[in-house]
Amino acid sequence: MSAGPLRRLAAAVVFPHELAHALPAVAAGLSITVTPLPEWDGPVSPLWQFDAELDGESPLWLIRLVAVAPLVVFLGVAAGLRAVDAVSGTAALPVAGTCALWGSLSAGDLGVALSPDEAREAGQFLATVDRRVQLAADLLAVVTTVAVAALLLA
Repeated sequence: MSAGPLRRLAAAVVFPHELAHALPAVAAGLSITVTPLPEWDGPVSPLWQFDAELDGESPLWLIRLVAVAPLVVFLGVAAGLRAVDAVSGTAALPVAGTCALWGSLSAGDLGVALSPDEAREAGQFLATVDRRVQLAADLLAVVTTVAVAALLLA
């Protein structure tokens, strides 16, 4: 199935989220792939697929760090912008929305963070995502949005 123009635009908009996953992975020497609009067998159609080759020696802490990197990076960006008072007034709202969007973890991200051993055994950044993980990811997106807003808008 071909991706429509809106889906391609959405993929372009969320690309910085994938770059945030790549930062610690590349720094750790992992071989990464970032695939736009991947073919996917499941109930959702992701805009991107970040992956890296994992082996039995891959540290669980590194797998977790790569999985949650967008949250860490974009909360850090929001905190840094606040610290230097770089954003204020009406500009703060779109910046907050963007940081919250890019920093929110998908259910797949959270699944890997909660079960890094499963990802390590699979040899890639994949883990089981059940209803509980999906709900937790949805709630975490709300918490991320509130945290970013508090940093930039308070």
